[in-house]
Amino acid sequence: MASDYRISMLVIDQPGVLARISNLFGAHEVNIESIQTKKYKETTRIRIASNAEEQQVQNLIVGLQGLLDVVDIDASAIARSAFQQRLMQRTSSIQVMREQRTLSKKMSFWLVACCLFLTLFGTNIPASLYTLYRQEWGLSSGMITLVFAIYAFTVIPAIIVAGQLSDQIGRKKVLIPGILFSIIGTACFTIADGLGMLLLARLFQGLSVGILNGVAVAALTELDEKRDKKKTALICALAVTLGNAIGPILSGLLGDFAPFPLRLSYYVHLLFILPCFAALFFLNENVRPGLQPVKLKKPYVPKSMLKSFILASITSFLAWSIISMFMSLIPANLSSFTQVHSLTISGIVVALGLIAAAANQILLKQFSLRTMITIGYILLTLGLILLVITLAAKSLVLLLISAVLIGGGNGPAYAGSLALINERSPSKTKGNIVSTFFVITYLGVSLPVIGLGFLSQILGVSGAVNLYVLIIGIVMLITIMFGLKERKNIF
Repeated sequence: MASDYRISMLVIDQPGVLARISNLFGAHEVNIESIQTKKYKETTRIRIASNAEEQQVQNLIVGLQGLLDVVDIDASAIARSAFQQRLMQRTSSIQVMREQRTLSKKMSFWLVACCLFLTLFGTNIPASLYTLYRQEWGLSSGMITLVFAIYAFTVIPAIIVAGQLSDQIGRKKVLIPGILFSIIGTACFTIADGLGMLLLARLFQGLSVGILNGVAVAALTELDEKRDKKKTALICALAVTLGNAIGPILSGLLGDFAPFPLRLSYYVHLLFILPCFAALFFLNENVRPGLQPVKLKKPYVPKSMLKSFILASITSFLAWSIISMFMSLIPANLSSFTQVHSLTISGIVVALGLIAAAANQILLKQFSLRTMITIGYILLTLGLILLVITLAAKSLVLLLISAVLIGGGNGPAYAGSLALINERSPSKTKGNIVSTFFVITYLGVSLPVIGLGFLSQILGVSGAVNLYVLIIGIVMLITIMFGLKERKNIF
């Protein structure tokens, strides 16, 4: 006997979801009598009323629960009490399945965050070892600059391609090769015996970082149950910052005090990343990739968020350009800033800045994005001024304070910029837009470092740094003026 019933569903708001639900009703020969929808930020509530047999309803609920787009189902029937009781039992089992699914999504969320952290951790292990590479293999400053260049020229195209691929084929299929490349890069370092293998290792690391940065933010946002864009962006920023910080600390300590100084740090990285790689194959992905052929497009930013994108991307460019100077120049040229010669101290100086960045990301996360970015600019400016003074005074204390200021500015400036992009980006093209943001960010990581490497051979380290600070200061001033003028359209 047919009965009237209603089903209320919370679904992920993406193309084709209503068509898939309608097709499922048709497959069970159930006619939709009325339908109502209510739109939220990333989801839509759909209420459907119809008339069907008891068995049809039960089969339909099972089918709806199997759709990846359906987050939650609440079914109620206007029918015989026995039917209602069976329906309640079915709904209870669905609730258990939903709770299991939620737990799986949480585990997947932290798995992706861990993979991002470990990728950046492995990528920054070499930072404290370049002095040893120079001594061991007789590398010149130009050769070290070449190592940075091949990394930069690999990571940027990887970011562009990975973001678009993940929008079309799903995040999981892109994350797995990303971690595989990180493993290959680390393995190359463990057997490196000269410049050639060093370049190959950095090439694979560039591919890995490009893929993870292009995909992780979008993946974390989709795996978060509440789809909190600001929270996921801050967690992503924190994972990147901590990975950048811990890598140099570990390699500096092991390089000074442990056996196999050019190998042991990479063995540690492999020990942690291999289990994460295996776990990625079980990643719970809640995005249904499209069935269209894969098509790569030029990086794209909608006009509606163009001004926000300009401020956020240039801010991230500046923040990482400044701290990348520490990560590249300090380990190999510590004597130009202080009277100290130590791999451990080099690693500590680099890590101190990055730890300050992570700390400020946590401390300032409750502030508005505008406030975070403003504080970032203030601290970055103070850090650059103190760095110039440090070059003249050659004081380790001043260098450490400068590292804290620059890192403390990088943290909120980068995290606030990334959160701004994540909040403004439409879900359908989030991977592409975030990838474009990271392209500009990594231009900031790479171009100034490469330029400083060549300038230091002409002007010396002090001259190159002073010229760099002047140029960066001018760009910062222009960006701040733009942000103040367009603040109503940006935030």
